[in-house]
Amino acid sequence: MGRGDRGSRRDRALRRAAYAVAGVGAASCVATVPAHAVLSRQIELSELFWSDLVLGTVWPLLGAAVARVQPHNRLVWPMLAPALIGPYHLLTYYAGYSQLVAEHPLPGWQFGAWLGCWGFVGYYFATPLVPLLFPYGRLGTRPRRILAWTVIAVATTGTLAAMLRPSGTDPVPALANPLGIQGWEWLHVVMYASSATCMAAGTAAACFFIVLRTRAARGVERSQLQWLMLGGLLMTLALTAVGFTAGQPKLLRDLLMVVGLLGPPAGIAVAMLRHRLYDVEVVLGRAIVFIVLSGLVLGVYLAVVAGVGTLAPGSLGGTAAIAAAALLAAAGRGAVQSAVDRLLFGHRHDPYAVMARVGRHLAPASEPAEAMRLLVDELRRALRLPYAAFTGPAVTATSGIPVPGAGWRTVPCLALGRRVGELHLGRRRPAEPWTAQQRAAAEEVAARAATLAYAAGLVEDVARSRAHIVAVREEERRRLRADLHDGVGPSLAGTAHQLDSLARRATDPGLADAIRVVRDRLRTTVGDLRTVVNGLRPAVLDQLGLAGALRELLAGYDVPTCRCSVTAACAELPASVEVAAYAIAAEAVGNALKHSASGRLALTAHVTAGVLVLTVEDNGCGIPPRHRAGVGLRSMGERAAEVGGRLAITPAPGGGTSVQAWMPLPQ
Repeated sequence: MGRGDRGSRRDRALRRAAYAVAGVGAASCVATVPAHAVLSRQIELSELFWSDLVLGTVWPLLGAAVARVQPHNRLVWPMLAPALIGPYHLLTYYAGYSQLVAEHPLPGWQFGAWLGCWGFVGYYFATPLVPLLFPYGRLGTRPRRILAWTVIAVATTGTLAAMLRPSGTDPVPALANPLGIQGWEWLHVVMYASSATCMAAGTAAACFFIVLRTRAARGVERSQLQWLMLGGLLMTLALTAVGFTAGQPKLLRDLLMVVGLLGPPAGIAVAMLRHRLYDVEVVLGRAIVFIVLSGLVLGVYLAVVAGVGTLAPGSLGGTAAIAAAALLAAAGRGAVQSAVDRLLFGHRHDPYAVMARVGRHLAPASEPAEAMRLLVDELRRALRLPYAAFTGPAVTATSGIPVPGAGWRTVPCLALGRRVGELHLGRRRPAEPWTAQQRAAAEEVAARAATLAYAAGLVEDVARSRAHIVAVREEERRRLRADLHDGVGPSLAGTAHQLDSLARRATDPGLADAIRVVRDRLRTTVGDLRTVVNGLRPAVLDQLGLAGALRELLAGYDVPTCRCSVTAACAELPASVEVAAYAIAAEAVGNALKHSASGRLALTAHVTAGVLVLTVEDNGCGIPPRHRAGVGLRSMGERAAEVGGRLAITPAPGGGTSVQAWMPLPQ
């Protein structure tokens, strides 16, 4: 049987398990209503809350729907945990009927009574774990893993405490826990502390992580997290309203609880199935502002009423307090909206804030290309974009990954009336609005990017001109060396020989001495000429070529063991690149032999994509962390820069030093 067959069988088993759990839970919740109505006429039962039945029905059914498309998603199981609520009620009613109504005990009633003491613990697990695992069932970062395992440990402790506490069952108060340990009343404290820790502290921490993840997320995941946040806000608002409706009809409070408990699963359902249905960012921002301002109004009113102490809700003082709170909320709405938008969506509505933030992050850059990379990266962060990029003939920089199918907006970048590139800003979704503030921010940053691109073009032109000058210089030196070595030098040497022969044939001793003086001076001139010729270009390059010259650098050493590898493509190179490569290799090999105390030295040279790559690597002691670059190290870098290349000196794998130079070949 193949892996695919085993995987499909496992998927089917997981789906069937989820369907069974959700189906039993939902059916039990439906059956709980008539069972409670019938049994409440015979014995005293606790009040039946519709919110419990909604939690035990909707959450598991949604968990089964997630299992249908993603059976291995760990989010499924915390959503199925509330499915225990329906069986918990039914089995407790069964045990209560057995003990308090029936003439003879019914089989298995003890299990029902025991379940009635702890069957509500699905709350403990579901409420904090669902936000942590949403949407892909992965915990990701270490803090989230620590929080999840802490919640599981605390919830398990509270469950064990509920299982063994000496008390009556929750649905049937007169029915005692058959496994309750007498004298261990302190287990009540453990259970309630676990409940508060999981449902209050654990859920608050999970919501905090949701906010952090939403700020960092991009694309589909960001939209999904925002839908869950919106559902959580609905739940928070409904539960807060329940607290303010104490003394109101039970139906109203139950309705608010139902609405609150439906918030997260509704957000999850839309996030998993139709996350692009509406512009969730706008809805989420307005919802947060509404909740903050509503809390401000209520808080100010309650503070005034509590401070005065004599004001009644309908009195003039209470009305004045509400009016003052409303005026304060209206005055602060803009500030609150700006703070919420900045928290969720960055500085996209404030062009000057974007420019200030981008400008601060460009200071460490040492060259225009690096500054462009920093600009694009910081622009993406400031505007909370999934993708940002600059493309131009002189420099290109990208940050992030574009959302598939969403595309991007293009902003032209002009410098001195000339188009030097384009700024691409990725959309979060295809129909995302493009406000005037966002356009202004993008245009301001595009102007800065154009300046950097123009500067990068100038730097590239200077580097290209410098490399061209060096190349022409070295070619001219090679020509001069050949002319002097093969033409002027031999001619002068031949003239010296002729003078020597003439001096031997001269009969006048004075004339012979004068000829010899001229001959000696001419030979001195020939020696000086050879010195000039050798200074123009290393003679070994003309004698052996670059490959032979590099091998000659490593010849004759027993320790360290030397290895040289030079490809055939290095045989025909421009004079400037040959001289730079030989000088860098000679300096690097000399440093390794003098200072590294290595047992192995390797020199390689090859041409890749029009670039000569030269590497000298040893397994010696390496370069100290805080070394001061000497003349040799600086000269190697200057040699590479002269021909438009670069040099890197890094620790070698396994110890030692690696000197690597990249030198482009003229096209």
